[in-house]
Amino acid sequence: MTDALFAHAFLTDDDVANLIASKAGLARYMLQRPARLCDLNLRLDAYMAVLVEIEDHFHIEIDDLVGADCATLGALMDRLKARVAHPAVLPRQAA
Repeated sequence: MTDALFAHAFLTDDDVANLIASKAGLARYMLQRPARLCDLNLRLDAYMAVLVEIEDHFHIEIDDLVGADCATLGALMDRLKARVAHPAVLPRQAA
């Protein structure tokens, strides 16, 4: 995977959708937040490949069942984004 999919230090809806599209061979326009996961027919190997890409890039570990109870793509996106910490805001140094 190229780092072009992750142009920042955090995960976005577009990142997740682009990964799913590339790994599952789905059209990107189909991957909108309200889409029901069962309607996408996302293969297990494609789902696992998405998780591995996120883990490898962000140096984190994601439980394989992270999206097992997610009904929509938006819920899955939110669950995955919660696993990737946003960059910490550095405290201001005293002058």
